[in-house]
Amino acid sequence: MNIAILFAVTSAALWGGGQVIAKRGLEDTSIAMFGFVRSLSAFLFVIPFGLLTTGFPLPSISLLVVAILGGALDSFVGTLLYMTALRSSPAHEVVPLANTAPFWGVMAAVLFLGEAPRIASFIAAALVIVGAYFLSSRRARTDVPGSRSGPWIALAAGAIWGIAEVAPSKYCLTHGMAASTYQLMIILGSAVGWGGYLLVRHRGHAISWSRKGLGIAVLTAFTNLFLGWLLWLLALGRAPASLISPMRGLVVLFGFLASILLLKENPSKRSAVGVVLIIAGVTLVSLAW
Repeated sequence: MNIAILFAVTSAALWGGGQVIAKRGLEDTSIAMFGFVRSLSAFLFVIPFGLLTTGFPLPSISLLVVAILGGALDSFVGTLLYMTALRSSPAHEVVPLANTAPFWGVMAAVLFLGEAPRIASFIAAALVIVGAYFLSSRRARTDVPGSRSGPWIALAAGAIWGIAEVAPSKYCLTHGMAASTYQLMIILGSAVGWGGYLLVRHRGHAISWSRKGLGIAVLTAFTNLFLGWLLWLLALGRAPASLISPMRGLVVLFGFLASILLLKENPSKRSAVGVVLIIAGVTLVSLAW
């Protein structure tokens, strides 16, 4: 397997597992506090690693702005929209729509970055999206009342995740920004977003938190914001974004596997179909590269 795809797959594994672990932390800690602590904690990993390797060379102001906006969109806005949609609509509507991120990533690479469209990439993106539907639909057997806006909010989250993880990342890297600097700006944008939301959301109100919740926030800061993003940027720096983007769909697969191992959930036949579709998509894009 090409090293870029290996980096992307490992990144997806970290992101997927981190999502499952985060559920435990959010049981008794507010979303705003969890997100803010996670963003701040990521500085503890990113800054020492950057200083020990390439440092943080500063590019033009315009590139810094693009990187900060990319981080705020992905790690703050996209995540907040997803959680909002999940609270207002059934999971079978929200989860598949939010995981259309691979498709939007491929579209962003073609439309915004000028990469040549590849049929294999679009087919692979479609396979992982359909696979995400089959994987997540097993959790949809509930009678949770729906909201008309919920599915649209979930779709917006998927679009923001897909575009923010590909377009600004690849743009900044190809225009000379060091991966370490970009990652630092991602966390800065995320921390500012979550800090502002924390102040607005809990102004004058008590904030729920626990040692377990904050501990998991720090853990996912390492697995998701530091190591996951580091490997994702390394992958983008070594291969076209339109080929790396479909790997984003593996987040659903690894999250599904982690839910079985950590949460003791029982898989269904529909889940098996989803696994096969996602593996087929990853294999296709790997062969195309």
